[in-house]
Amino acid sequence: MPRQQRRIQLPPVSTMFLWVLGGVYLVYLMALGNVLYTWVSARTETIIEHPVNTNPDVVVKHWTVASMRAATDADQQIGNAPAFPQGSIDTSKAAQQQGQPPRNGDPSYPLSTVGKVFFSNNAGQDFVCSGTAVASLNQSVVDTAGHCVYWNGGWVQNVIFCPLYENGNTPYGCWAARDLEAPSDWIDAKPNDYHHDFGMAIVAPNNQGLLTDLVGGAGWAYNQAVNQPFYAYGYPAGHPFDGQTRQSCEGSLGTSWQHGSGTVVSIPCNMTGGSSGGPWFIKSGDNWYLNGHNDFISSLQPGHMFSPYYDDTWYALYDKAQHT
Repeated sequence: MPRQQRRIQLPPVSTMFLWVLGGVYLVYLMALGNVLYTWVSARTETIIEHPVNTNPDVVVKHWTVASMRAATDADQQIGNAPAFPQGSIDTSKAAQQQGQPPRNGDPSYPLSTVGKVFFSNNAGQDFVCSGTAVASLNQSVVDTAGHCVYWNGGWVQNVIFCPLYENGNTPYGCWAARDLEAPSDWIDAKPNDYHHDFGMAIVAPNNQGLLTDLVGGAGWAYNQAVNQPFYAYGYPAGHPFDGQTRQSCEGSLGTSWQHGSGTVVSIPCNMTGGSSGGPWFIKSGDNWYLNGHNDFISSLQPGHMFSPYYDDTWYALYDKAQHT
C-alpha cells in the first residue's frame, strides 16, 4: 500500500532562502556548463591523419629537375568561389608564437622558410603548390593549403617540400612527407567552401637533418585582427608566371568575408595557380608571424587572393602536426 505523502511546510524566510540558494546554484550550473562546453568544443576539432608509407628517399628521387619543371599548378580546380559581404572576427582568443631562426643564421630568414610543394595525384600527374616551414616541437611541420595534401576526394602522393627553390635549384635540398594531415572540415567540405582549406605535411629528415634546424621555422599567429598589412609569398605557375621564382604581394590590408560556413580573408594580389599554400605573414616589431596562405580567387573580387582565416581549427591542426 503506497504511503501517504505529507507536504512539509517551511517558514516563509526559509522558503525564500532556499529559492535564492536554488537560483544561485542554477546560475552556477549554467556558467559551469558554458565553461565545459567551451573547453570541450576547443578540443573536439577533428583532424584527419594520413601516414605516408613510401620510403622518403624513393619520393625525393621521383622528383628530377625535369619533373619539377613539368609539374603543373594545383589550382586549376579552384574556380571562382563565391565570397560574401564582410564578416565579423572574434580576436578574444588571439595567440602567437615567435619563430625559430636557422642554425646557420641565414640572413634571408624568415623567407628561408618559404618553398615549393610538389606532389602527384592518384593518376600519376605531377603538381605544384607552395608552403612554409613552421616552428614546431618536431621541427618538421610544413604549412600549406588543404587542397595541396587532400585533393578531389583523396590524399596526394610523392609529397616533397623544397625551401628557397629557384629555377630548379634547392640550396638545402628537399624533404619528403612522412605524414599528411587536414581538418575534417576540409575533408568533408561542400563544393566551393574553402574556409577551412588547411593542410600540413610532416616531413622526414633529409641527408642534412631536420627541416627547421636547417631553414628555420616561421612564427605563427591565429585569431588575429584582419585589418592590418599582410605579406604574401609563393610560387605562382599560371600565366604570366612560370613557377620558377618566388613572388610576393606585400603590405596590403586584409578584408574579412563570410564564405561557405566560415570566414576568409582577402588582399589585393595578382599571384596565380601554384602559389596556393604560400604564406601570408603579419609583422609585430621585428617579428614575422604566419597568419594565412594563398588559397583561391573569386570573380567577385578580381585581382585579389583569398586565405582561410587562421582560427582555432588551424591551431588544432598545427598542434596535432607538431606532435606527430
